[in-house]
Amino acid sequence: MAKIIKIDGEIVSIGTDDGKIKEVKISDLSFDPSVGDEVEVFENENSMIISKKKSTSEEKANSGININVNSSPNVYAANNMRSVSKIVYCLLAFFLGGIGVHKFYAGKTGLGIVYLLFCWTFIPEFISFIEFIIALCKPADADGNILV
Repeated sequence: MAKIIKIDGEIVSIGTDDGKIKEVKISDLSFDPSVGDEVEVFENENSMIISKKKSTSEEKANSGININVNSSPNVYAANNMRSVSKIVYCLLAFFLGGIGVHKFYAGKTGLGIVYLLFCWTFIPEFISFIEFIIALCKPADADGNILV
């Protein structure tokens, strides 16, 4: 595997496996090079293409299903919205929405308490069913989260 061994101004020196050193202009690269980056060199008589090899952590991040068990529970977006798991939020809103459990899960304890106080009127159950339908219609991100 070839490696970037030196960057001198506009010239990048790449050491290949066979012991040769190839020099290219930094403007000819499609990435920001740094010393130690592993690269792949493809060349023919007329041109040379150099691409950065993904590190093993990048390959793992871009392959397969990404299940992040230790995701931060305090991920907030604009307008005081919080990122929560779509599946968990929908299940809580459908089954326990009348007493506001989905609001507590979303970090909105004030609304959760209001749902608890008025649960005997069945109004929170009706509202939570509407919130369940809205949450089902929201598109989830790559980790299965929605903004609530």
